[in-house]
Amino acid sequence: MPMDLLAHVPGDRGWPVVGHTLSFVHDAAGLVERHRRAHGDVFRMRVLGREGVTFLTPQATREIYLDPGKVLSSERGWSSSIGPLFRNGLMLRDFDDHHRHRRVMQQAFSRAALTGYVDAIHDVTDRHLRGLPAGDVDVYVLMKRLTLDIAAEVFVGVSLGQQSERVNRAFQAAVAASITPLRVAVPGSTYRRGLRGRAELTRVFGELVAQRRREEPRGDLLSRLSHATTEDGELLPVDDVVDHMVFLMLAAHDTTTSTLAVMLWQLALHPAEQDRVAEEVRALGGAPVTPADHGRLEHTTRAMQEALRLSPPVPFSPRHALADVEITGVRVPAGHGVNVSSLALHRHPDWWTLPDAFDPDRFAPGREEHKQHSHLFVPFGGGAHLCIGNHVAEVMVKAIVARLLAGRRVTADPAAGVVIRPVPIPKPRGPMLLTVR
Repeated sequence: MPMDLLAHVPGDRGWPVVGHTLSFVHDAAGLVERHRRAHGDVFRMRVLGREGVTFLTPQATREIYLDPGKVLSSERGWSSSIGPLFRNGLMLRDFDDHHRHRRVMQQAFSRAALTGYVDAIHDVTDRHLRGLPAGDVDVYVLMKRLTLDIAAEVFVGVSLGQQSERVNRAFQAAVAASITPLRVAVPGSTYRRGLRGRAELTRVFGELVAQRRREEPRGDLLSRLSHATTEDGELLPVDDVVDHMVFLMLAAHDTTTSTLAVMLWQLALHPAEQDRVAEEVRALGGAPVTPADHGRLEHTTRAMQEALRLSPPVPFSPRHALADVEITGVRVPAGHGVNVSSLALHRHPDWWTLPDAFDPDRFAPGREEHKQHSHLFVPFGGGAHLCIGNHVAEVMVKAIVARLLAGRRVTADPAAGVVIRPVPIPKPRGPMLLTVR
């Protein structure tokens, strides 16, 4: 029997073969909370065939994200889940390779570029909301369509038009496949559907790259990447451009969708908080939300932060130890996983007052619970892999909420029993109905 190199870490290996995978897929938050109560803030788990150590303290989160020894691989950490489906995105690159590719993409996320996206964000939002009738609407479905169209306009420079629904279904299939326990492409399986979805995304963006390379350079990210060159002066390989665009489009719309849906749902359940946000956005007088407005939209910002705390868009950040490493005094042998869980950290009772409650004022001056440690509130990750598009996401969220609540009110049934499934990206298990008035 092989030696158990994690014998010094509390916890267990779970069921034979599957480990804790089924519990993780069904109820990741409950699984982690049960382990925290039983074992404390450091414990072992085995998910999707990978055994590793999960850390639930902000100091451990800091050490993992900063990774001063460059021994924690993000690429290999994600390889057992999204790796085959969203290969070679920024999150799936390490160290110098990651730095080179991030530098190429960074120009599309500068403050000047962000200011240039404002009109497109508002134009697409207005088109979607113009025909929104009063009555019940599934806010998750509405936001998913809206954010995908915004991402296409901003980053691809075109409307996806009739392809939009097909691209949306392809993304949904690929995301669902990333955590399926049966990772074999047998006919009818979730994993096979995911691989077919990825193939469709590759086809769509491959055609767009070819089209861009026949044209003069434009201002959108797809055009910039299509004409970007390596240090040797060669164009980036088509596969690299496609991989970046597929991953970026996922990050730009799926994660923003979850934040918007949770934020609007909570505001619908808490009318006093909705009133504060609505009063603030109406004061804009219909003007677009710009990066300069961030400081003025105080209540909107805090409501968004609270939605990100309750439902972080990337609830787990796995890494793979390339060498033996010590994290907050706990030794993790080479070849094992290292996991950060913002989902659990953001609701840790040692750090947050009534952690399951929606309370935007916990971020207000005088309380500022998130400032107890630099890595207590980490909705966008940290270190070298800090989300490159976090400022774009903030503008999108605030712009959409401002446009929606400036002339409407949303309500929700507290008894609806909406449950958010946190992995791989937060999503309601069923309809998330709001009543729009």
